[in-house]
Amino acid sequence: AVVSTQSTGITNNLSMGVGVKLGCIAGLLISVYALWVEHQVKTRSNYLALCDLHQYASCSRVLSSKYAKGFGVLGAIFGDNSVVNQPNCLYGIMFYLIYLTLDTIQQRLMVIQLKFTLSASSLVMSIYLAYILAFVLVDLCLVCLATYVVNIALAVPAFENYYDAMRKFAAESEKKE
Repeated sequence: AVVSTQSTGITNNLSMGVGVKLGCIAGLLISVYALWVEHQVKTRSNYLALCDLHQYASCSRVLSSKYAKGFGVLGAIFGDNSVVNQPNCLYGIMFYLIYLTLDTIQQRLMVIQLKFTLSASSLVMSIYLAYILAFVLVDLCLVCLATYVVNIALAVPAFENYYDAMRKFAAESEKKE
């Protein structure tokens, strides 16, 4: 079913305009930078990333931790050499590319539901990784925080569009009965 995503909320311009696309591009750039930092840390001794500000504000330390690959759990489940145990930033790159692609597709109910599910998943992972960052690694990673902000910014219009679509779908279903 084609469900209009017109909204009266403040996120209408973001969801229907360039805001979501810019958010995805920002997320892609941040994730690519994180991948580059991870590679540099592995290949160059004494590498200092632009986002390394202090002993307790070091993205290179965070991005080289065990939690930066497979979210810190996939290696334990599937093995460290498993194809699914990839750097988190690769998952981020895939997420933002898929999300960007979905944003260019006609906003059918299935696309709206998929964007909602992807956004909800990204928020859950952001909360998990923020917990790891703050309470396990006890560090501040500007790159990580930037991805959390992008994920929140993408989730707001996705959630609004989802709930608007569900209300409209329910209203259309009631009319048919």
